[in-house]
Amino acid sequence: MIFNGEDYYGAPGQVKYIEQNAGRFDDIALNINIDGAGYREGVSCFSPFGLPENIVTAFSQTLLDNPGIIEGAPWYQGDHSLFLQQGCPAIAVTSQWFIDNMETQQLTHTQKDNLSVVSYDRVAECAAGIEELVRKAG
Repeated sequence: MIFNGEDYYGAPGQVKYIEQNAGRFDDIALNINIDGAGYREGVSCFSPFGLPENIVTAFSQTLLDNPGIIEGAPWYQGDHSLFLQQGCPAIAVTSQWFIDNMETQQLTHTQKDNLSVVSYDRVAECAAGIEELVRKAG
């Protein structure tokens, strides 16, 4: 699911999703939010939130198998928060640089936020890690 407008007043994409899926959030096994992933500096981070035991095991094994991905600190400034508020487990996929510089950086949603700051290897690393995690949690 792709949302729009979380950075704008009223979060219209999130509000619409909640309206359309009221009473169905118990059907969601895991929300994976990819936001700020692939930055050219630092490592990739998977930040877990409220994972059930089978996904904790898959998460831990995925980190062991992928040394370029670490467990990230919790952060709530993303679409995964909508799911957390509805009681759903989530993983936020980002970069360590993004977590470390979220409050002070002058990059996100500016002209500097473009493909020149992206490491395609990091993007591929995140995609492979997500695929492995989902397969292991199966």
